[in-house]
Amino acid sequence: MTQILLQAVRLLDPFNGVDLEGCDLLLEDGVLQEVGAELKLPPSATLLRREGSVVAPSFVDIHCHLREPGQPWKERIARATAAAAAGGFGAVCGMANLTPPVDSLEQFRRSQRDNQSWGRVRVLQFAACTKGLAGEELTNLEALARAGAVGFSDDGRHGMNQERLMEVLGRAGALGRVVAIHPEDEALLVLANRGMRDPGQWHLRPPDAEISAIEKAISALRGTPGSRLHLQHVSTAGGVDLVRRAKAEGLAITAEVTPHHLMLTGAGGDAGPADPGRCNPPLRTESDRMALWEALLEGTIDAIASDHAPHEAAPPSERSPGFSGIQLVLSAVLGQGGALSHLGRVVETLTAGPRRVLGEAGASAPGDGIRAEEPASLTWFDPNQSWTPSPQSWLSLGTNTPFWGEPLKGTVLATFAGGRMVHLNRELVPELAGD
Repeated sequence: MTQILLQAVRLLDPFNGVDLEGCDLLLEDGVLQEVGAELKLPPSATLLRREGSVVAPSFVDIHCHLREPGQPWKERIARATAAAAAGGFGAVCGMANLTPPVDSLEQFRRSQRDNQSWGRVRVLQFAACTKGLAGEELTNLEALARAGAVGFSDDGRHGMNQERLMEVLGRAGALGRVVAIHPEDEALLVLANRGMRDPGQWHLRPPDAEISAIEKAISALRGTPGSRLHLQHVSTAGGVDLVRRAKAEGLAITAEVTPHHLMLTGAGGDAGPADPGRCNPPLRTESDRMALWEALLEGTIDAIASDHAPHEAAPPSERSPGFSGIQLVLSAVLGQGGALSHLGRVVETLTAGPRRVLGEAGASAPGDGIRAEEPASLTWFDPNQSWTPSPQSWLSLGTNTPFWGEPLKGTVLATFAGGRMVHLNRELVPELAGD
């Protein structure tokens, strides 16, 4: 029998509205036995105490690119999910833009087999809205939902016209599934990039493309009662204002933001091939960044998502867009001045927020709050402890992160998911290093 007593932590549980200092948690063989103050230390238990540390429900990443099957040289499921566990995540949502895409039952079942075989944490798989992510022929949403798809997304592309988007929303809504879109109007991207129709040549990604796509998506949502729309990696002030107004209207819309859009700025709409901070959508202006923070703190933005997009090393002119970053989501966000004073809200966007986005399909993720006599699904972290992404600390195959070599505040000490300890920081928690 293995017993652990976490002593004198701050307990942050957005599911149950709990924010308490000085809590103790007793775990026995992965089950949370008791939560209270000044619990008695059992004779055989290991005592874990770290001043200023926090326990929260294990995080859920609503947006992650695993690359396997199809591109194992970029990322492996085992490496990505180990990095996720080190970042405090007990579950991740894999996107459908694998090679080939998850647009059929055969591909969905293949991805499920690999996820279950190699995943350190639970992988919740999204399926494509359209075949080949091309925006034309719709996939068999009904069969994919029965097979376990937690939602539908053509992420990386947004080629659907209004009619197809409305059909996807309506069919997904009837299945209790969310539709997540990459909000960029591809017609405007073609115009901005001198008529180039190959998405690989789109280096200019103006804010208007995001705003136009969100406007059209909200219009489609209005026309499909009972459906739910999720906007991925919103990056502009105009975009979050549209979300704010849609929520005030009572529409079933949710939105996410990435750590890099919260923390970094760029040229606004130019993601040129030599740009070391290249991502889609690109890093925006300081006013956009501040608008994202305001929207997150007020609740307009529901979730922080990694948009983990690992790529192999390449010269700047050949670098693929996207950042690897699932291991540092919490740390990057806590690097923002003043973020620690809003720690409860940050934790909510990593826990209850993503679960709300998924709706009933999110029930397959481990944990929906911290309760005694249930398998532990929790993250124990020190918001003040710093660490630096480096070859020694990094678990993902993709090192394409703008935070490489930068000291970051906020270190995950241990992650439990479904009663299993899926991550332990052996350097900082030597009491369990031999377990």
